[in-house]
Amino acid sequence: MNEFLKNVKGKVVIAGIGNPLRGDDAVGSYIVKELNNKLRAILIDCEDQPERFIEKIVENKPETVIFIDAVHMNQKPGSVVFMRETDLEEYTGISSHQTNLKHCIDYIKAKITCKIFIVAIQPENTEFGRSMSKKILEVAETLRHLFIQTLNKN
Repeated sequence: MNEFLKNVKGKVVIAGIGNPLRGDDAVGSYIVKELNNKLRAILIDCEDQPERFIEKIVENKPETVIFIDAVHMNQKPGSVVFMRETDLEEYTGISSHQTNLKHCIDYIKAKITCKIFIVAIQPENTEFGRSMSKKILEVAETLRHLFIQTLNKN
């Protein structure tokens, strides 16, 4: 995480993705909400429709965009993978937001010059009507603290 955050420069947009009604899928939205007023960054809660917020991201002209999303990566629940936008292709088809996210990234890159990263979190349970699992809540809290510690130093 610290090595990843060292590459985050300039004006930053952090976009959380997730459906609040589908358990651990909500993790991206949850983290962004928890960072509100605690970080020098533009925070956007995209819920499960990141495509609706790409113009807002582009209008802010960030140097760095970070998407946070639950991604099925066939890893242990709570595993976190820090990816560049090019790494996303490796995981195509295993997240409900993946296709939209790839299109969003392509659109952003066509409009502005910026670095784009994805913080992918392996969910434990994404069933409809479930709450976030204890494990994913713990991971979300750890990530929240790391974002605050690292990005507020810039």
